[in-house]
Amino acid sequence: MTASPNLPNLEIALDVGHSSIGWAVLATPDSAPPSLLGCGSVIFEKDSALANTRRLHRSQRRHVRATRQRIARMEKLLVHLGIFTEAELKAKHTANGGSPTPWLLAARVLASDGAQTLAWPELWDVLRWYAHNRGYEEITGEVRDDEAEVSDEKKKDTEKVAAAKAALGQFGKGTMAETICAWLAQDPLGPRTGTTENYKAKNCAFERDLVVAEVTKILAAHRGKLPGVDEA
Repeated sequence: MTASPNLPNLEIALDVGHSSIGWAVLATPDSAPPSLLGCGSVIFEKDSALANTRRLHRSQRRHVRATRQRIARMEKLLVHLGIFTEAELKAKHTANGGSPTPWLLAARVLASDGAQTLAWPELWDVLRWYAHNRGYEEITGEVRDDEAEVSDEKKKDTEKVAAAKAALGQFGKGTMAETICAWLAQDPLGPRTGTTENYKAKNCAFERDLVVAEVTKILAAHRGKLPGVDEA
């Protein structure tokens, strides 16, 4: 079919988002400014788009990669300081995976105000646990419903942070490790008791600043008591 010479050139513009596609049709005649003929958006049902699943998997892969890199950097430092050899670190990974309750070891130091300390293998278990649970950056400001790709995640994170703050107030604790002990009815200064509870099911996210202060306090308690733990 031959196009009429009187018809303007048409251009279609698309704005592809996480859960919607915006569109516009423009008339672009050769000798005049373009004009808008129509526009709109196509909204997908929540979680129906494949992009949502792909984004979730991509985020999980980035998290795993970042955690592994964080631990690898700490391992290099420990080897450099002469705390462990590379073979010892590798053996610790392949043996039993370390302490099953690093949060309890951390809480023991914190609850005793540094009177109880750990040996380096235990402290490394604790530091590795914090590398996996390093806290969330503080979330501030309103979360708009139209923030397509990140809105749902921000809302979930905001709810998790609020739940963690509520738990801190409920148990009167100032640290993540001690709050976990309170959840699981464990006395940090007493013998460990059996429990079927799982703290991860509490769906909480402790703030990064709180966790950083917590780790700093644990390290400070070992200053001068373990080789390699000094002011630097």
